Formats: sequence, structure tokens, C-alpha cells
Amino acid sequence: MNTRSLNILEYPKILHRLASFCVTDEGKNKALTLSPMNQYDDIEKALDETEEAVNMSLRNGKPPLVRTSGIEDILHKAEIGSVLDMGSLLEVASLLRLSKDLIGYFDQDIGKSELQRLLPFFEALDDCHDLEKEISKKILGPNEMADHASLKLANLRQEIIEKNNQISHKLNRIVTSSAYESILQDRLVTIRDNRYVIPVKQEYRNRIPGIILDKSSTGSTVFIEPLSIVNLNNDLKLLRGEEEKEIFKILEDLTAKVAAYHAVISRDCNMISKLDFIFAKASYALSNGYVRVKIDPQGSISFINAKHPLLDPKKAVASDIVFRKNIQVIVITGPNTGGKTVTLKTIGLLTLMIQSGLFVPVREGSTTGLFKDVFADIGDEQSIEQSLSTFSAHMHNIVYFMQQAKRGDLVLFDELGAGTDPTEGAALAIAILNELHRRHVITVATTHYSELKEYALTTPGITNASVEFDVKTLRPTYRLVIGIPGKSNAFEIANRLGLSDDIISQAKHYIDSDSSKFSETLDLIDQKRKEMEATLAEAQRKEREAEQKVEAAEKKVNDIYKQRDKILQEAHQDAANFVQKTKDESEEIYHEIRAIQENTQASIDNKKLEALRKEINHQAQLSQKQIQKDRQKKYKKKAVLPKKIAPGDVVLVESLNKEGEILEINQHEKKALVQIGPMKIQVKLSQLSQIQHFHIKKKPAAKKIKASDLHKMNNTLDIRGMTGDEARYAVEKFLSDAVVSKTNHLVIIHGKGTGVLQKVVREYLKHSSVVQSFRYGNPSEGGTGATFVNLA
Repeated sequence: MNTRSLNILEYPKILHRLASFCVTDEGKNKALTLSPMNQYDDIEKALDETEEAVNMSLRNGKPPLVRTSGIEDILHKAEIGSVLDMGSLLEVASLLRLSKDLIGYFDQDIGKSELQRLLPFFEALDDCHDLEKEISKKILGPNEMADHASLKLANLRQEIIEKNNQISHKLNRIVTSSAYESILQDRLVTIRDNRYVIPVKQEYRNRIPGIILDKSSTGSTVFIEPLSIVNLNNDLKLLRGEEEKEIFKILEDLTAKVAAYHAVISRDCNMISKLDFIFAKASYALSNGYVRVKIDPQGSISFINAKHPLLDPKKAVASDIVFRKNIQVIVITGPNTGGKTVTLKTIGLLTLMIQSGLFVPVREGSTTGLFKDVFADIGDEQSIEQSLSTFSAHMHNIVYFMQQAKRGDLVLFDELGAGTDPTEGAALAIAILNELHRRHVITVATTHYSELKEYALTTPGITNASVEFDVKTLRPTYRLVIGIPGKSNAFEIANRLGLSDDIISQAKHYIDSDSSKFSETLDLIDQKRKEMEATLAEAQRKEREAEQKVEAAEKKVNDIYKQRDKILQEAHQDAANFVQKTKDESEEIYHEIRAIQENTQASIDNKKLEALRKEINHQAQLSQKQIQKDRQKKYKKKAVLPKKIAPGDVVLVESLNKEGEILEINQHEKKALVQIGPMKIQVKLSQLSQIQHFHIKKKPAAKKIKASDLHKMNNTLDIRGMTGDEARYAVEKFLSDAVVSKTNHLVIIHGKGTGVLQKVVREYLKHSSVVQSFRYGNPSEGGTGATFVNLA
């Protein structure tokens, strides 16, 4: 795109902000060299990448990226045969560990199956585990090789330690000897030229046989290597030379392995830098609350609540910048410092960001077209060096734009035609806009010329816009209003600042009557607009209040459902406890009677005894029935007028006082086919009522669970053949008994059929507090003909 326009719109500042979110040097470089694209597929791919990175960051947090640098140079050195130093090898190991961490970040993502654009980057990573492990094991720091890097190195370092010990022992004997106390400058051992020496006073240098290796700056001390350790120092020097050779050999071996993995490591580096760059775009969007804008190649600009991305988001005023259908040119008018130039820059900069694959500060639902190029002429371009006035500088840019601009481009003019005679400037501006309109170029221009306002009002495809100005406070509101031309408000501002009424009145006489009437019309239009906006704002406020009340009511209903289920569960548990207690007591009495009979050998009539036991069991069953009856009283049916009934709904046929299930609805005849038990009858819709709560008069077809079987109940319920009401009641009782018997895994067989029973079952399970989860069966388990339930 046009490089000069990118700079005018401050696009490089966006790139520097983006680069600040990158971690790696390669990622920063990608951010700083990013440029807008003009191919739809390329832009969509870049936006998809940003969106997937945003979603992945929200699910898992930011990826574990760390700074890496110079990897490509390191790989190049390895490939041409240079031996890498320890620091370079550690950089390679760090990159491979980063690859491993990113692979783990991807593997733990619960939404990775949704990834499409980012998937190839993660799948291309290879942590080269063996190489990374070997480097990390052998090299401890930029200048430190591990002792166990090789067996030979370990042996050499052990020998060095032994030689050092021998030298230290001999030197310590000298420096601690009283015979040398007056000869030594200090009782210590030091090193010169990698050889151990002792400091001796200058005047006693001949008292200790040895080699003088150095002397102090004052000349009062000489550093002597005693003859007794010369051979040991020589041996130590040879050992250190062998150590360096072995270290070099190890580095050479590791470098060869890095060179062998050159392609893999280079690919890792490239993938990591791309992921760093993409996740930087995501972090930039998340940290500022930016959103994705949909691109319509055949559409135009529709930015809702758009803000300039370089302004303080807390102070920037959002505006709706919308090109209505068939509008290609917008002429923005209004007072100076009112926000016209900011609006131009906002349009241009947001367009560049979107076509660079970035999210922008607008509201969800905003859209934009696809632009091949963006041309912007904004600001004062006068130049003393080039002998250009403001007008000439602007015209220099305009000439270039008119040579290049074509359909599919975006052109932005700030103060078009300014800097010269107003009449000629306005005429020239109209001619330029006409030509761009003829070419179908999307154009936005700011101006103070009244001629351009009238031109926009009377020309199809061109519309006015204005920036608001509060005359009372003498401050702009910075809001953009599409469709209404603006005023300069010169008289109002002058009056508020204290200019006399006489002068202002006299000034108004110099304006022709047509211009005055036009200004009055603008005032009236602006007043009506503000009234409509106030009315709309009030309607929106009431709508929000209504929505909040609906949400509160729905929450209250859900709370009631939860409370009902809790009471039900407690009641069911109480019932089960009571029945079991009765049963236990009856069994205890029965066994006591048997014991008495056996101990006393009394002739008790067995038939009477069994009759007594049956009577006790009968009483227990009556207790169970009474509890069940009390529970059902809570759920008496309540009929309401139908709002909208549909096949599968359970209704009350008022003429028969019977419950049934709707099979079909004939809206033309206003009748419904209703199944009541085995019967199917045609009923007028006016005779039907929806059922909210109900109780069942029929016994369910499912096998009845006795009180004595509560702790060994069957975990399967078959409701095929039941009506909707019967099924709902059977499922409710089935769950209650399961809670009492502590049976957590259940199966409800409802068949496939018309799907009515499926809907009844799943609707009930969805609102039950005792249900943790439920699912359809697998193909081998009956598929959608059975529902598997897990209780909480």
C-alpha cells in the first residue's frame, strides 16, 4: 500500500505497540515489518489466526514463550563447520525446551479440535528431545562444562584436583613455616600465568630457590614459583591443556549434532516466531478489548462505536462511522478541533489494522469492505525547502491520488480545497469529489465550505456528516453524525466569548438570505435529531429495564424449581426412612415372637403369626402410600390458556376433563389431534389448555418398586407406550427411588418413535437438581432410544 499514507495515518505506531507484546526477537521483527494485505483470503487467514489465538489464550492463558535470539546465525555457523561455544549450544537447548513447552500447551488445550489455522504451527514443532537432553546434561552454563560430559573429562578433572592438592600441600608448608615468616610478604598462595606462586620480599628473593614469574607494581614484592612445585605446575599445565582439548572435542561433537538437526531446529525457530507474533496480536486485542470486524468484499464501511486506537480509550469518544447503502462519498463539516481529522485517521487506521489481521476498537457486528489501497492527505504539508505553500503541498498529493485511485480504493482528504480562494477551492473540491464518485472510489473529505454541504445534499451517492459542538460549553463532543451537515458556529462562539451583539448582528447582515435560511434549517434539523436521540435513549433504557426484570423473573423461577427438587428429595428420603424403619421394626417383632416360641415351646398358631407379619407389612405399605399421596398433593395440575401449543405438548381437554398429548395441529380448521390414552380425537384449539404442573391418575406401566426392594432396585426404567404425563411421573418416581437406594447410574428406555417421550424425559432431567449428567446411548446401547443418567 501507499507508504506515505501509512506514515500519515501513524500505522508504524501501531506496529511498535504490537511488537511490545512479542517475546522473541524474530517475533518482534515480524510485528515491525507487518504490512496491510489486499487479498481477501490472506486477510481472512490472518484474522482467523488472531481469533484462534484469542480463544486459546482465554481457555489456557498465555503460551509459555521465552526470549530467544540469534538462532539462525548459530545454525549457520554449525552448518559451515564452525564449532559452537557453550552459550550458543545453550541457546539451541533453550529453543528446543520452548518447543517442548509449546507442544504441551497445545496438548492440554481442551478446544484444540477447533483449531484450524494454528494447528499446522503446533504440529510442525519438534522438541528433538535427545539433543536437548544431551546439551543440557553436558553444559551447565555459558562457560561451564559438566564433569560427566565425558569419561575422559571426568578423569582429567580428577587428576587436576589431585595435582592442585599436592601443590597446595607443599606451598602451605612453606607459607606456614616459621623459618620463612620474615621472608614472605604475605602468608598466602596466589597465581601468576596460571602457575602457583608465593609473594616474597624483594630483598629476600634469593633465599627461596625458584623461578620469579612476576613482581608488584612497587617492586617491593616478587612472586616466586618454588623449585619444589615446578614439576607439579608443569604437570598441571599439561592436564589443563588436555582438559581444553577434551572440552573442544565435546563441543565439536555437539555442534555436529546441531548441524544434523539444522532443518528441524530452523523450522522450530520459524514456527515459534510465527506463534509469538500471532499470540502477540491476540494479547494486543485482549489487553485493549478489541474485536474482529467482518470483511465483505462487496460491502462498505460500517464501524459501530469506533475509537481511534492511539488515543486514551478512557477519554476517546466512540462514533458510528457508517456508509449507508449506495453512499460512496461522505463530506464531514464542523468547527475546528471538533474531531474531523481524528475521524479521518480513525477510518484509515482501522482499515489498515483490519487488513493486517488485527482486531480493532469497535463494537461486535461492525463490518468493512476490502480496499486495494488507502490514500490519505491529512495535515499541513507546506515546505519551505521545496517552496511549497499549504495549497501546493496538498495539491501535489491530490494529483498523485487522482492518477492512482480506482474502484476498490479508499481516499481520505483533510480540508479539501483549503489554502486558496474559497470560491475556487470549493469548486475544485466539488470537481475532485465528482470524479472520485464517478470512479466508485470510497471517499471521505472534511471541509468548511458551505458549497460542499449543498453539493452533498443534492448529489445521489454523496452524503453529509458533521461533528457535534456544544455551544453552551464551547466544547466539541467529538461525536460524528451521519446525514446532517455541520455548522462552523462562528457567531455563537464569538457571542459566548464576549463579542458585542451589535457587531454580530452587523455580521449577519453580510450573509445572504439563502445562506441564513440554510443555517436556520440546519439548526432545526439538529434540534429534531437531538429530540429523536433522547426519545430513542429513553426507549432503550426502558427496554434494558424490562430485560433485567425478565432475567430476574427467570432466575426466581429457576430458584423455585431448585427449592422444589430439594424439598422433594428430602421428602423422599424421609419416606424411605420411615418405611424402612417400619419394616425393620416388624421384622424385629417377628423374630422376637419366633424366639419366644422356640424358648418356651409354646404352641403358637403359625398361621396367626404369619397373618400378624402380613398385617405389619400391610401397615408399612399403607404408610408408603400415604407419603406418596402427600407428595402428589404438591403437584396438582394447573391449566392455563395456551400461548403457543405444538405437537408433543401435554394439554387438558376441558370438555372431557382429560389430559392428552397433541399429535397434530390443523391451523386452518383450528383443531388438534389429541391422544387420550388409547384414543385419538379431534378437538378445537379453544377447548385445550396447557398443563404446567400435574398429577397422574393412572398407574405407570413400569414395574412398581416395593419398599422392601429399595436397596436392590433395578437401574432401568422402560416408559415405552406411556403418555407424556405418565412418563414424566414415572421418571420422577424412578429418580426418587434411585436417590433413596443410592443407585447413581440409571437407564431410561423411551424408544425413538415421534420423539415425544425423548423430549419429556430430557426436559425433566434438565431441571432436576439430583441429576449430574445425562446422555443418549451409544449405537451398541440403543442410540437415541435410551438415555443414560448419572445422579449427583
